[in-house]
Amino acid sequence: MRTREEYYELVKKNRIITKDPENLKCTCPKVKCEYHGRCRECTALHRYYKDHVPGCFHNYINDKIADLARIGELNVSEKEKTPPEYWDYIRELEGTKKQEE
Repeated sequence: MRTREEYYELVKKNRIITKDPENLKCTCPKVKCEYHGRCRECTALHRYYKDHVPGCFHNYINDKIADLARIGELNVSEKEKTPPEYWDYIRELEGTKKQEE
């Protein structure tokens, strides 16, 4: 277990990390998503629906799972991704709605 002093040093380091704008950029590859760059809202939706994790975590988690699967000599396949064109479709529909209002 860490000492209080070690924990304090960790907290100071974490504060520096979270102040760096580079570390606050959205890393999710789904750039057309309405919530891209709005990590708080994105995370809230993923927590609410509990169906999968945010896109920014997919590569990280998939790599960990693949490593575990190799130990058991299992095969891993990726979940089908939602086509980016779907977000274009949503924007097209909502643009039409706004014009009607």
